[in-house]
Amino acid sequence: MAKNKKKSMQNAAPAILLALMALLLIGMLAAIIVMMKRQKNPDSGNGTPAQIAEQLPDSSAAEVTTTENSTTTEETTTTTEPLPPGSVTGISLSFYSATMNVGDGAIMPIVTMLPDDAEDRSEMWESDNPAVAEVDDIGRITAVGAGTCTVRVTSVSNPRVFAEVQITVKEGAAVTTTLPLSTPPQTVPDTSAAPETTSGSSTAQSPASSEPASSQAAPATTATQPAAPRSDIEVINGITYVQGVLIVNKTYSLPSSYNPGGLTPEAQAAFNEMAAAAKKDGYTLTICSGFRSYSYQKQLYSNYVTRKGQYEADRCSARAGHSEHQTGLAMDINYAGSSFDNTPEAKWLGENCWKYGFIIRYPKGKEEITGYKYESWHVRYLGKEWAKTIYDSGLTLEEYFGITSKYAE
Repeated sequence: MAKNKKKSMQNAAPAILLALMALLLIGMLAAIIVMMKRQKNPDSGNGTPAQIAEQLPDSSAAEVTTTENSTTTEETTTTTEPLPPGSVTGISLSFYSATMNVGDGAIMPIVTMLPDDAEDRSEMWESDNPAVAEVDDIGRITAVGAGTCTVRVTSVSNPRVFAEVQITVKEGAAVTTTLPLSTPPQTVPDTSAAPETTSGSSTAQSPASSEPASSQAAPATTATQPAAPRSDIEVINGITYVQGVLIVNKTYSLPSSYNPGGLTPEAQAAFNEMAAAAKKDGYTLTICSGFRSYSYQKQLYSNYVTRKGQYEADRCSARAGHSEHQTGLAMDINYAGSSFDNTPEAKWLGENCWKYGFIIRYPKGKEEITGYKYESWHVRYLGKEWAKTIYDSGLTLEEYFGITSKYAE
């Protein structure tokens, strides 16, 4: 019996050996697969995603190829430690260049810290040449002397993240008249290269693209990824132009001193032409509110706040310096109230005002974008070419130009 048992074990030995070899082979294959995966995606081994440019430290310049798990940048690094949750990773500004005159009132870009849920949004401001322009702790920039300088805002919680405004200061009194009306571009320029920004020039008169700029929102700027600022936004003597179009909304304001004295001759002539055309179709259009000065708008807004409270006032009335009526390019037609909405005149205005250079400035359903509830009676003069372009796009000015309309507070 012992002999049979010994013989049985001898017969089983090859099978056991084969099983052990099979297990060893499977283990080796598994190890090879894991190594191949790690070579293909080196970050997967520790669960840390590719780091965005704002998290990279100073390093030598090099070109990095974009992959699905990486961010294009002009810097390379050997450090991939992520920032703590809630850290600021980018800053965007409402404008990146401005031309001022000595004696102008202060201007202040609106700062947006990214991401929206960043915990510490504290800012630190500095000017590289206070003899040209000074900046205070909240970002108010004041012209001091002729020249150029750079004003920088830096995240206190993450000093690697910053944005800059190029300032040009000229001697002499500020010119309060607006630039001539621009027209939309006829061709789409080559945008393969990053645009240059020239402070103090009328770059706003040369639109960067004929396409809606909703995807051209002001870029975040960081120490490791300096973003090209938008060259189509320029502030000249406190007045903001986007692709040559004067912009006034909750983000972009006018100086208190700006006063054209009434509707501009172009806006008045355009209204006269539009009113004559409406009359031929059997409709009467009149201007119930045209130009408003800074001081008048200040009192008007204050009255709304007293009657309705600030939240409701901000939905239907602009704060002083933020009203399109101060430009001399906006007007209210027939009656400034919701009772105008369903009138034949309102329908005609909405369908035809673009033909004469106007747009309905605050369309229905766009309050979150424009900052104001629907106003069927409020038209803004842009000139016939821009009005047709905006009307055909179906977008608001904010959407078309990729800008915001939010107060700084």
